[in-house]
Amino acid sequence: MDERKNIWQSRFYTVPRAYMSLVGIWPYHAFRDRCLLFVPMFMFSITILVPQLLYLMIAAVDLDDVFSCTPSMWITIIFSFKLGWLMMHNKKLKTCLETMENDWLSLNTNVERDILRKHTAHGRYITLTYGVFMQFVGILLISKSLVVMLLEDTSEATVSSLVAESKLPLRIEYGKILDQYLYPMAIHCYLAVFSHISITIAVDSCYIALIRHACGMFAIVGHTLEHIGKDSDGNFDLKPDKVKDDNYNRALGCLRRHLHVIQFAELIESTFTNIFLVSVCLNMIGGSMIGIQVVLNLNDAKDIVEPFAIYIAQLIHLFLQFWPAQFLLDYSILPYESICKSNWYYTSGRCRKLLFLIMNRSVLPCKITAGKVVPLTIENFGTVKLHYY
Repeated sequence: MDERKNIWQSRFYTVPRAYMSLVGIWPYHAFRDRCLLFVPMFMFSITILVPQLLYLMIAAVDLDDVFSCTPSMWITIIFSFKLGWLMMHNKKLKTCLETMENDWLSLNTNVERDILRKHTAHGRYITLTYGVFMQFVGILLISKSLVVMLLEDTSEATVSSLVAESKLPLRIEYGKILDQYLYPMAIHCYLAVFSHISITIAVDSCYIALIRHACGMFAIVGHTLEHIGKDSDGNFDLKPDKVKDDNYNRALGCLRRHLHVIQFAELIESTFTNIFLVSVCLNMIGGSMIGIQVVLNLNDAKDIVEPFAIYIAQLIHLFLQFWPAQFLLDYSILPYESICKSNWYYTSGRCRKLLFLIMNRSVLPCKITAGKVVPLTIENFGTVKLHYY
């Protein structure tokens, strides 16, 4: 039990553990404790959609206003859906994390542990960088508004007047009754931005950690397969006793582990595929609108800082869904390449049959898709990115 706890206490999983706990989807917490964190975070995230819709229906007067308010609406829907989906499918998420635990505990040699540590550390660097960047974007959006409210006279200001001057992070409208309650409405806006940033770091860092773990396990299988037959020479026994056939036993272990990792990759796919469907579709629409907004305001530098920051953040957010999936696809065919590099011709007949089974399964690489329709690959990211311009 202590070994299992130590896995999640290591520095490799600091970011996903901390942010998943913050938003209430860390599956090792009690259901009550998760709800106490999930409910306010989800409410902060989704309730801002109401004033955003009111702004679109009431306050938007031209295309520039429409292009300014709709991308943030898509962001609200995407991030709220991410959080709600993973909360509803928390058992799947827990199964993924338990699989990771069991994999760590099943490693037999220091070489295998070093390979998995290397891949996990790479995921940690990505999540740390991504977390810092997204926090920076959130701080930029909130601090711009706070500086205006602290340095300028806002005693006679309303929410609508501040929105019209782009002095709040989001385009919102609360109606005439609530429009005079400036500070509560501004705080609502800040909490929404905070929840959006926290949710996306939690979900994306979890996804990256899962993918890097799967890549590490494929790399371990590939490393073992590559060394099969290396200790044999031309005088090997073609039909040795099964108990004494070391190459066969290693190949059998690789076959079992390979099938196990494939099942893990399929579990990741089933957990995140609907999230990516919503994310990719709405990000394409929102990214295009932000791009148009930036072009419309090229003559006024101060008005493009905020949409440009959101534009870059959306692009990076989308990229970090496609890029890890490309890694998984590449590493899932690694066992095939490793067998080709091995001295398979110095192995027994029964061992070669197992190697053939592994090669046959590796022909179909593991894929992460958006709604089981669009595979997340770098090539498809390039296609999606074209819709941003």
